[in-house]
Amino acid sequence: MDRIVNRIFLAVTAAILAWTWAAPAVSLRHFAVPLVHYTGLGLSMWAAGALILVCCGLIRQSVRGPAPVDRLGFVKDWLAHQRRARFLNVVVPLVAFIVTMASFTVHKTVVLPNFGFTWDADFIAWDRAMFMGHDPWVLSHAVFGSAAATWWIDQFYHAWFYPMMIAYVICGLMVTGPLARACYIGTFLISWFVIGCVLAGMFASAGPVYDGALFEAGVFNPLKARLAEQAAEVPGIASQVFQAELLAGYKAGAIGLGYGISAMPSMHVALAAMWALLFFGVGRWLGLAGVVYTLFIWVGSVHLGWHYAVDGIVSSALVVGIWGALRAVIPWLASDKAVEDGALQGVPGE
Repeated sequence: MDRIVNRIFLAVTAAILAWTWAAPAVSLRHFAVPLVHYTGLGLSMWAAGALILVCCGLIRQSVRGPAPVDRLGFVKDWLAHQRRARFLNVVVPLVAFIVTMASFTVHKTVVLPNFGFTWDADFIAWDRAMFMGHDPWVLSHAVFGSAAATWWIDQFYHAWFYPMMIAYVICGLMVTGPLARACYIGTFLISWFVIGCVLAGMFASAGPVYDGALFEAGVFNPLKARLAEQAAEVPGIASQVFQAELLAGYKAGAIGLGYGISAMPSMHVALAAMWALLFFGVGRWLGLAGVVYTLFIWVGSVHLGWHYAVDGIVSSALVVGIWGALRAVIPWLASDKAVEDGALQGVPGE
């Protein structure tokens, strides 16, 4: 199955690179900063992930009882497994991460601004239709109305990058659970391409907090005023700073990690949904905890003015669809002896 999965990863990576590079506004120089940044980040995270997994393995040995004669035997077994695959199972996810994230950054900062923000009015209407004529942020602030509540939501909401990286690195290094690993990495890569690039361009929108700056709806001034008051009351609400920085970066045409403005669909909620699906592969209760986390991120995206409620609903549905498609297609491809020259017998680890 490994060769099939690696081909899928590389095909998706090539697709997002080609999609981005094909845009008339894009040239090779736009990739320089993102590639350098994500190469350094990827290598450091892979090294840290390997070290953490080794430490976890040693701790598990200590908990289980008497230490084995060769305490690093599990590391040698892992290296032997990766050597048989010429370490492609480690290298391909790493390269795919670097190229995909660099391409997404270029697309979001160089290509998407050319689409304008033409869908915000529609998503405002969709939200009101779903919430019986109310703007969803009004409901979230009615429930979590204090500045302290907004501060806590803000802290958890903006910690999303670390769970995303931890899950991807673990899946990139793990040997067990090959189908769950393939579904997570595959969904991750496809989502950045389909959700983060293709659909973000088709449904170009800025998000509630940029009402008056990037589009004129005249709807969200009360939300912006409330968030500003809460930020003044409780220091450390980072969304206010990040939103201002993104707007300044957008106007300056800056290219870098985290820059660019796009609301629909929400990649933030999509990544949380991926976590939930991965957790269900470990256990039901852990999966349910992942669902709660996803709901929290969805509410936070609305509460802080980043997204419309419909953004997270659409992205979550897409993630479930992508994951389900991969879960069905990968075993089917892996069982095709013509594809793998008769080398594969079903899906190991299931």
